[in-house]
Amino acid sequence: MHKTKPYCTDESWHGRADCRHCAIRGTVLFSVLNTAELDRALLDIDNQCFESGSEVFSQDANDGYVYTVRAGCLKMVHKLEGGASRIVRMHYPGDAVGLEALLGLPYRHSAVVMQKADICRIPVGVIQALELNNAHLHEQVMRRWQASLDEAESFITDLNTGHAETRLARLLLKLAAHSERTCIPDLLREDIAAIIGVTTETASRLMADFRRRKLIKDKDGRTMKCDQEGLKNLI
Repeated sequence: MHKTKPYCTDESWHGRADCRHCAIRGTVLFSVLNTAELDRALLDIDNQCFESGSEVFSQDANDGYVYTVRAGCLKMVHKLEGGASRIVRMHYPGDAVGLEALLGLPYRHSAVVMQKADICRIPVGVIQALELNNAHLHEQVMRRWQASLDEAESFITDLNTGHAETRLARLLLKLAAHSERTCIPDLLREDIAAIIGVTTETASRLMADFRRRKLIKDKDGRTMKCDQEGLKNLI
């Protein structure tokens, strides 16, 4: 986690969230709160930046926080017995993660940053107190839970069926749909393999083939630009 001041923090208080001026306020968990409710919540919310590869929280931990993604991309990693792991879903700007903490349960997966992320950490107690007086917030929580379920189902139906080439095309299009200007993170080949269910060698070969066919193009060493129409033709 970087301690440099994120772009939404107040000049006088490093790490303080400024939800009223949040660029994606209309899509995040607290979008339904009025100004007074936001002011009360801000006292306990931290805004933090995480570099790629950083762990936001660990599987089986129980620290009493829900997290919302303001920028970047997270992968939810489930660690299996024996040391193996599997990526079960991804999260994008506007998503809430760690919702099981609202039930007092430990996190079911580890949240790991795939692309430099700007994240707000919200104490469970803040959400529970606000829900008592704002029925719309409870609805927002339910919507976030449903979105997590939809994303997990998408991994099963879209990214684990069909030819490997088709699965990779769907993955890249999914990332492009949630990224600015269709620029997506240049994923680790191990991550691609874990998501679409192929070997690392197959993932590397497919990505090299997509580059040769100009379906993807390197942008700055960390991100890629997709030919979305070309990728759609593979589905």
